[in-house]
Amino acid sequence: MRRKEFQVSEPELCESFLEERHDGVLTFNGADGWPKAVPLNYVYHGDAVYFHGSKHGEKMAGLAADPRAEFVVYQAHAFIPSYFSDPYLACPATVFFRSVRIRGTVEQVEDPAEKSSALAALLKRMQPEGGHAPIDAEDKRYAGSLRGVAVLRLDPEEMSGKFKFGQNLSEKSREKVVTGLCERNLPDDADAIKRIRDSALKCPVDHS
Repeated sequence: MRRKEFQVSEPELCESFLEERHDGVLTFNGADGWPKAVPLNYVYHGDAVYFHGSKHGEKMAGLAADPRAEFVVYQAHAFIPSYFSDPYLACPATVFFRSVRIRGTVEQVEDPAEKSSALAALLKRMQPEGGHAPIDAEDKRYAGSLRGVAVLRLDPEEMSGKFKFGQNLSEKSREKVVTGLCERNLPDDADAIKRIRDSALKCPVDHS
C-alpha cells in the first residue's frame, strides 16, 4: 500500500524531478509475452518523455505489439540506519528517496522536426557544455543519423510521485535522524537534511 504522507500532490514537483534526472526504467509487455524492464536515458520535454535507440530489437517489437508502458524514475538520497532511532530493533532502517511513475502509451516519432527537437533536448541534458553543431532537421549533415535512429515518445496518461523524507515520523524521531545524518556527514547527507526539513514544514505529523 502506498503511504499517503509520501505521495506528491503537486504535479510541478514531479515534473521538476523528471527534468532534473536523465535515466529511468521503461516497463512494457514483451513480444514473447513476458514483461520487460529496460533502463534508458530520457528527457522530459514538452510534457512528454522522449528516449531513443535502435529501430530494431525487443523494445521496438514489444511496443509495436502493445504501446502501453510505465516509466519509473528513482533517486535514493540517504540510507537511514535503524540505530539512528532505535538502539535494538532493525525495523526502523529505511531509505529516503524520490520516485515518479508515469503510465501512458509510446509512439514512434516520425516527424523530422520533432525528432531533432527531442534529440537536441536529450543531448543538452547529457552534454550541457555543447561542443557540437545544433541538431537540426534542416542540416544535411544530420539527415542520415536522424533517419537511422528511432525516437520514441511516451505520452503520460497518469503520473504519480512518492517523496519519502520522514514525513511519517514525529518531530522527536525526525530530530534523531537529522542528528545522525549530521554526525555521519556523508556527501549527500546535508541535502537529505534539507529535504527532511522542507517535508516536515509541508506535511507536519504529530505522533507525540
